[in-house]
Amino acid sequence: MRASSKGLLTQISQFWNMLDDLAENDPERYKNFIEQELKDGKKLCVDPEPQFCLQTKILKPKEKILFVNLCQWKRIMAPQSATHPVPVYVGRPEDISEASENTLENIRKSTESEPNHLPQVLLTKKQASSDKGRCLIEEISSSEIQVEVKKPAYELKVVKDQNEKPLKIEVKIELPGINSVSLCELSVSEVDLLIEVSEKYRLFLNLPESVNTEMTTAKFVKNKSELFITMPLA
Repeated sequence: MRASSKGLLTQISQFWNMLDDLAENDPERYKNFIEQELKDGKKLCVDPEPQFCLQTKILKPKEKILFVNLCQWKRIMAPQSATHPVPVYVGRPEDISEASENTLENIRKSTESEPNHLPQVLLTKKQASSDKGRCLIEEISSSEIQVEVKKPAYELKVVKDQNEKPLKIEVKIELPGINSVSLCELSVSEVDLLIEVSEKYRLFLNLPESVNTEMTTAKFVKNKSELFITMPLA
C-alpha cells in the first residue's frame, strides 16, 4: 500500500516537472496542452443524457415495479469493435416507495392496478403554478420573418431602327412558379424599372435610355411564366 502510494506520488511529481519544462521551453505547446485538457475535462463532467426508460418487475423477495433509465454518457467509451462487449455503468438503485403521491408513487400504483394502462406524471400544485400562463408558441409579426427574395433572370434589349436610332427598350423577365399577373407589382419611371413578385422575386434595373412611362406596356405569358415589358423612348 505504501509502495503504491509512493509510486503514485513519484509519477505526479514527474508529470508536474514535465509541465514546468514545457511551459518554460515551449509556451505555445504548453498552452495548447492545457486548453485541450480543459476541453476534455469539460466533456467528462457533462451529465448523462436520458434516452429512454424500460419498465420491468422484480419478483423476489417482494414483487415490485422496476423502471430502468437508459442514458448516454460521454464518460463511457465506445466498444472497440462490433464484436466487443458494450461498456456500461450502473447507477445506484433508488426506492420510490416514499416518493410523492403525485409523481413516481402514482406511476407505480397505476401500473400495478392496470398493467395495460400508460400512467401519467401529475404535477404538484406548486409545479403547475410555476408554469401557469407561459406561452409555448411565440407570436411574431410577418415583418420579422426574413424571406429570401431571388433576382430573376432577365434580358434587356434596346430596339433600334434602320438608322441605328434607339426606339424602345424591351425587357423579358423569367418568373418560374408564378402563374398570375396579379402577383406582380411593376413600377416604371423614366430612368429605372422595379418588379416585385409575391415575396419571391425582386428586380431593379437602371435603364440605358429615358423612356415614356405613359406609353409603356407589359404582357404576361402564363404558360411560360414570363413577363414582357415594352418601353418606348421619351
